[in-house]
Amino acid sequence: MLSSGASVCVDVGRSSEHRLAASREVRSGPPGARVLLRASAPMAKRRCMRFAAETGLELERAYLAFPSAGTPAYLVEDAPAPVRVFTDTVLVTPPGTPLATAIEACLGILRGLGGWRLVRALAPGRVIVGRRT
Repeated sequence: MLSSGASVCVDVGRSSEHRLAASREVRSGPPGARVLLRASAPMAKRRCMRFAAETGLELERAYLAFPSAGTPAYLVEDAPAPVRVFTDTVLVTPPGTPLATAIEACLGILRGLGGWRLVRALAPGRVIVGRRT
């Protein structure tokens, strides 16, 4: 749904070669074209922001991607209220996970602290919608 109408959908990788190829793809589009950026953790936000600045993208919306940026089951708007709702009502320990009790305890602490910034930092991926200027 996010990519409908987008001219380009690029993965912002960790290697400079990958980012250079993605940059060429974005710059080949016409001004005003919509662009969808996807990046996996770690440092997904930093890579996306740097890539957007280098390629002249005007950012429109940012989302946290769970369980991954490439195939997200959930896209959560990168804002305090949506992240809180997600952690309080959706985020759970998958069944049969080793150390499930420890993970559930960590989630309980996270919910108790209301740590939306921590969730942002630990999110496995990021999806950003922008427009080429």
